[in-house]
Amino acid sequence: MNHKILILSLFLLMSFQSHSQKKSKKIGFYGGFGLSLGTGYTYISLQPGITYPLFEKFKLGAGVQYIYLKSNKSYYGVDYKYNIYGFNTMALYNPYKELEISVEFEDLYVNQNYNNISHKFWSPALFGGLGYRYGPVVAGFKYNFLYDPKKSIYQDAFTPFIRIYF
Repeated sequence: MNHKILILSLFLLMSFQSHSQKKSKKIGFYGGFGLSLGTGYTYISLQPGITYPLFEKFKLGAGVQYIYLKSNKSYYGVDYKYNIYGFNTMALYNPYKELEISVEFEDLYVNQNYNNISHKFWSPALFGGLGYRYGPVVAGFKYNFLYDPKKSIYQDAFTPFIRIYF
């Protein structure tokens, strides 16, 4: 299971290294991040990735993700801790400069500890998305066609997203 993540991580590392050596203008970078801190609660997420344009309006991309989530029983009634990591691949289509249509496959490995009971499982997702682009930022919604409320890390099949290109 971990070999998928290792292979994708090596691919991304080689791509970053190749990009810095060649100074290619074709490979693009995107990322997402999240941070929420409170009394007894911590949420941190990082989602770097790369894109490669196949045609003027069509790109392919790949990325990795890491999410850390922890809550203390004294504040929320339960102790839970999540370490989630995985990868995603996507196809992006821009029919207009401001519009981005995406198809994304994501596979996340979830290591969950809930009231001292451990669960480990894979959580796949297949998203169809629509976003509005303003400069280097795309904000929109995506729908998970594989959504299963018992196995998904997402609360709903619809998920908002913000993607930043640089």
